[in-house]
Amino acid sequence: MNFIYQKITDQILEQLKQNIVPWQKNWSSAFPENYISGLRYQGINTIMLGLSNFESHYWLTFRQCKALGGSVKKDEHASMVVFWKPIVRITGTELDESTADVHFLLKYYNVFNLQQVELPDEVLKKKNIMSSSPKIMEAEQIIQGYKNPPKIVFNNMIPNPRYIPSKDMIEILSIDKFHTPADYYSSLFHEMAHSSGAIHRLNRSGITDKIIFGSSSYGREELVAEITSQFLCNVSGINTNFENSVSYISNWLQVLQNDPKMIVIAASQAQKATAYILNHSSTNSLEE
Repeated sequence: MNFIYQKITDQILEQLKQNIVPWQKNWSSAFPENYISGLRYQGINTIMLGLSNFESHYWLTFRQCKALGGSVKKDEHASMVVFWKPIVRITGTELDESTADVHFLLKYYNVFNLQQVELPDEVLKKKNIMSSSPKIMEAEQIIQGYKNPPKIVFNNMIPNPRYIPSKDMIEILSIDKFHTPADYYSSLFHEMAHSSGAIHRLNRSGITDKIIFGSSSYGREELVAEITSQFLCNVSGINTNFENSVSYISNWLQVLQNDPKMIVIAASQAQKATAYILNHSSTNSLEE
């Protein structure tokens, strides 16, 4: 399992070294989805599959491709997808005294993008493979649709937007104080992500525990908020082509190098935060 964590983190680090921030990927069509089942890849899989530049958001395994009468194009390389496999251990000999312990093991398999394979025409005609899914809702609709939200207060006297857990309140500058509407919404989504961790919402330790600046917990919570913000921007169709500073990227390089598991955990928590804010169930997915 440590091998999988390290493999994922190595790929993320390689992108950062190229001045590319993977969780700021702006999908051209929709979130990655399995071509056969229709299930969306979520959490870290969204980020990993987003490293590619394919126009199609559909993916399938080698076996699925073969079952459709297709083949993988020459010299194409697969992408890794991870999932949690439950492992049940039963202890005790008597039925009424036996106990079951459930552990989850991180596993992986490989998938190919639809543009990497050859499929029969009759198969492709059943689905418009390049069509863009309609946006679920605009940015303001996401904000209004957040059930039992924190209070949002406009305060042009503060240097940066912030979420205050003790007051369950977001303070943010008015939209005209930002360079672009995209900057405003991405900042607000970032603070909404933090608010999703409140004890009466997702009860995330990065918000409910004592916050120590510079700690691993602090770094993970910031990463959760950044990824969630990007997910929400993607859902609302906001293009976020940021100019990332050297210090910004260097910071994430250091954080992720120190904790190979962080990106996987943060992406999973970001997926849950996104689903919560959108009032969606995250059970219909390929990753918890």
